[in-house]
Amino acid sequence: MGRIIALDYGTKRIGIALSDETKTISFPRPYIPASEKRKLLTFIHENEVEKILLGLPKALSGKDTESTTKTRSFMVWLETETHLPVEFIDERLTTKEAMKLETDRELIDSLVAQKMLERYLDKISN
Repeated sequence: MGRIIALDYGTKRIGIALSDETKTISFPRPYIPASEKRKLLTFIHENEVEKILLGLPKALSGKDTESTTKTRSFMVWLETETHLPVEFIDERLTTKEAMKLETDRELIDSLVAQKMLERYLDKISN
């Protein structure tokens, strides 16, 4: 039984959260520097990931931003390299939620990923 990974992609860091095997609990994991994104492939393989959730940054109005375009390019790279299904997930407001829990910027990226994964796991369990 594989796991689900959620990613908060940024130009400096990739925040990571990983589900348990039963897909009921999410755990924040240490971020990976975006410049070392190939390490993410090893992490995905070692943790037997079967699905990737990728936070899609959009303006609150719902319009695409420069970050949206970069994230879409990262998604193509992920699909090509992993041959796994990649699903976009709305990440609007997750950063604000994570900042309420943590002030260390280096931890926030993975907490954002965890919030996205929690929402997804709640959705599939209902």
